[in-house]
Amino acid sequence: MRYLLFAVLASVPLALAGWIGWRGHAGSTQQSASAASTAPSPADPDAALLALFEGEPASAKLKEKVALYDAQTLFDYVDGAAPTFIQRGFRKLGAAEMSAGGGELTCDVYDMAAPANAEAIFTAERSSSAKSAPGWPEAITGSKSFVFRRGRYYVKLTAFDAKAEAALPELARALRGRMP
Repeated sequence: MRYLLFAVLASVPLALAGWIGWRGHAGSTQQSASAASTAPSPADPDAALLALFEGEPASAKLKEKVALYDAQTLFDYVDGAAPTFIQRGFRKLGAAEMSAGGGELTCDVYDMAAPANAEAIFTAERSSSAKSAPGWPEAITGSKSFVFRRGRYYVKLTAFDAKAEAALPELARALRGRMP
């Protein structure tokens, strides 16, 4: 019994020293992680998307700040259609309410991460009643809507009234001109 007590008492300082050493190492790891988080971050991946809305494309004015949606929050905006976008490589949506031509509209720009993804969603969402836009094979029009794709972007413009509907083609051309 004496030997057992001696072994336990002898191991306590060793265990304590090991624990202190381990805590010191863990603390230095946390400091390194916190120092890394204060380093400058790479370019904002959403900057290109937000830049499409800057200024007044085709005299269209933002009514509020552009709302951004990712794969987690897309359901809040398009609900049942979200899986269709996510399955086709959706990255981020920039959505804005705008005024143009004296009317109101929504401008939804989906960053689909790659041109093939934008083409896939353009094809999947195409309505049988949609009409091709003259001279623009990557665009379709419908009642109070103008939809097009360019590069990795898929854009849906939806007018709430006839005045905004008349402004849709000009706004679409202005947005297309801003896209790489």
